[in-house]
Amino acid sequence: MAAARRLFSFHLQARPLAAGVAVATPHCHGKHDAVSCKATGKTKPKAKAGKGGERQHRRALEEHLKRRTRSAAAFDADLYGRRAHEHHIPVLLGEVLAAFRRPRPLRSFVDCTLGAAGHSLAMMEAHPELELYIGMDVDPSALGIGHGHIEAFLAGREREANGGEDDALLGTLRAYTHVKNFKYIKQVLSSVDESLVVGSSGVDGILIDLGMSSMQVNKSNRGFSVLQDGPLDMRMDPKATLRAEDILNSWPELELGRILREYGEESNWQSVQKQIVKARSVGGLHSTGDLVKLIQRMCTISSGMCDLSTVLP
Repeated sequence: MAAARRLFSFHLQARPLAAGVAVATPHCHGKHDAVSCKATGKTKPKAKAGKGGERQHRRALEEHLKRRTRSAAAFDADLYGRRAHEHHIPVLLGEVLAAFRRPRPLRSFVDCTLGAAGHSLAMMEAHPELELYIGMDVDPSALGIGHGHIEAFLAGREREANGGEDDALLGTLRAYTHVKNFKYIKQVLSSVDESLVVGSSGVDGILIDLGMSSMQVNKSNRGFSVLQDGPLDMRMDPKATLRAEDILNSWPELELGRILREYGEESNWQSVQKQIVKARSVGGLHSTGDLVKLIQRMCTISSGMCDLSTVLP
């Protein structure tokens, strides 16, 4: 397929972990925060008083990072330090790794929402037995970032493997990325290996991280955020023809109300629907700023009875 990109096949040195051994770096838990420690369970020596400011700064950064992970698991600063990127911080990374934890072997894995590849890279690192990897994302911009991160990771593993001495431990990982919505997963699997669909092999693991990410919300020109003014676009796939602006300015009133009620779960959907339709008579809505102002005026009139976050991300 033209939309698919083969990364490359390479040999890596597989060192299987013993059953039940966690992949994440062990941590000791203090009263207020997690402090990295050795596998023996001994805590690191206390830093000198002169480094107190540095410790506080590091702790503040880790607390900020932990909040963004949306995870209830113990925070592994080392794991997130390796897998978080400037573009995106993978949520629930510890829970994802736990869901696919050994002793069950993971020979094939599909990440249906690749993004910046934070989850995928952690899975590759945790499962050296992996033989087939497929990454999918409907957003070509996000997939391009993830593809680059995976390519760099695999190149590093290949360099490590070339320095290995035990050929008996070498395995091959085939990795592919596809610009596709995950609803086409069967089509993608078939394009890689027909037996994955029509045969009995299937795949060992599939991950779908639903929703938007900072890679979409932080770019005003994508039209997903209420914090920055931008076009009313909201297309995950830039090649798609339907934009949010088209829906707001031309779709039937009843259908617009259904979207607000069912997808936005907006309790005040009828009022929002009427105001959006009313705005059409004076030129319509053409930017996220236009829609934000309309909702804000409604909230003022109705004493805050509507929730802006349900109308826009």
